[in-house]
Amino acid sequence: VKEGRTKIVPERFTKVYYNWLENIRDWCISRQLWWGHRIPVWYCDDCNAVNVSREDPTECAKCHSHNIRQDEDVLDTWFSSGLWPFSTLGWPEQTPELKYFYPTSVMETGADILFFWVARMMMFGLEFTDVEPFHTVYLHGLILDEKGQKMSKTKGNVVDPLLVMDDFGTDALRFTLLVGSTPGNDTNLSLKKVEANRNFANKIWNACRFVVSAIEKAPEKPQLEIEWTIEDSNIWAKLNGLLRETERLFESYQFGEAGRQIYEFIWGEFADWYLEIAKKQLKEGDERAYYTTTTLVRVLDASLRLLHPFTPFVTEEAWQHLKNAANQKNMTPFNSHKKWEDALIIAEWPKAEEFKEWEIKVVDDFNISKNFVTDFRNFRAENNLDPKTKYQVTVVTDKHKEKYLNTAGTITTLSGIDSNSFDIYEKNNSIPFTITDLPMFTTSGSAVYVHLPEAVVDKESLQKELDVVKSHIERLENLLGSDFANKAPAAVVDRERAKLAEYKESYEKLKSQLG
Repeated sequence: VKEGRTKIVPERFTKVYYNWLENIRDWCISRQLWWGHRIPVWYCDDCNAVNVSREDPTECAKCHSHNIRQDEDVLDTWFSSGLWPFSTLGWPEQTPELKYFYPTSVMETGADILFFWVARMMMFGLEFTDVEPFHTVYLHGLILDEKGQKMSKTKGNVVDPLLVMDDFGTDALRFTLLVGSTPGNDTNLSLKKVEANRNFANKIWNACRFVVSAIEKAPEKPQLEIEWTIEDSNIWAKLNGLLRETERLFESYQFGEAGRQIYEFIWGEFADWYLEIAKKQLKEGDERAYYTTTTLVRVLDASLRLLHPFTPFVTEEAWQHLKNAANQKNMTPFNSHKKWEDALIIAEWPKAEEFKEWEIKVVDDFNISKNFVTDFRNFRAENNLDPKTKYQVTVVTDKHKEKYLNTAGTITTLSGIDSNSFDIYEKNNSIPFTITDLPMFTTSGSAVYVHLPEAVVDKESLQKELDVVKSHIERLENLLGSDFANKAPAAVVDRERAKLAEYKESYEKLKSQLG
């Protein structure tokens, strides 16, 4: 370990490992069990000599008597398990299995047996093979109950995994344990989390059904290739970003964080946003419908490949349906130059494309529209507005007009805004009607005015929003009035000042609405 030939993850346990070995004490090796390695000690009943031997002796080494008997105790379990990396492969014979599989790469085990098991494997591996048995030791914590207590029959808080799997599915439990883990730390197991992840499995299945249905209805491949929409480009850029980040997280053994980000992408970006956008694009038919479908196929394929180590059963089943439907229309998988493999478990791991500068702009532009939709929905809910009504909306912005125009179809469709009454004005341009008395909200620095049929304003909601904006103003004024303004980089200070100006502008508009 000190020479760097074996690494312990997380690194803080390296000190624990050193402490055990540098302060090692005598170790009681005998156990009164029937099963185990017999202690290699023989007692002579004639001269009472104690014989220790690598080979089974036939006589006493001291008096040569044949009246000897082996100790009835066995070595403790760590002797047996310490031999595991190589004894299971035919050692001491130089078998093909031993040559191929030893030494192994990563040893994954609990942090509580770092000294008892891991250290023993290291000792025996070096002693009997002259090679360390693995290059990395990955340590996990204990599985605790939802209150963070150790499970025990006495406390009655033991969670039976078989019963949990019967209720929620194997994938749901597996995903919960993986995503809830961080290297070396204990994990609290909550059945509510398992249930939520069962719902995630259902979400995956329903997303796959939608994509398969889109494939079946897709037109034949058109002669004309068309450009992606900003929404297509956004999901592709975010997928490639996820692929790069997942690779980095896997390499650093942060499996829980990798699973969380995959979850957020599939549930949030893909299912909640892109599938809804795809419904609109599919209705356009012809080229747009075909290329939207191919994007759906490739993004879902890559997502299932990423998720497969976490939820192998539902992803394999969903992927088989996706593959069969795509093959019927000659649609290719994520790596479009490759063919579909026979099974997901042996499929190629998806590789990200090289980062391109356009990804940043596309994602930023789309997120402006995404924020608009989210903020409009929140405004509608806070003011108890009918979600089925198509509202007339006026947007006043100083820098996002082009972005709103480019994604107007998505904004109006997902927000429930009248597409014929979605007006966008630049901040300094005159507006042909009065908007100052209309209810409004702000999003990404833009003011959004909603034309209500009866111009009913929810004063209470506006006051709450005003209070929130006021708290932001006070926080930023305190920040900029402190040493922060002198010590922080100029760009950071300028950004905070710009935020303060936006909040002050929003504050004045909200005050005018309240009257």
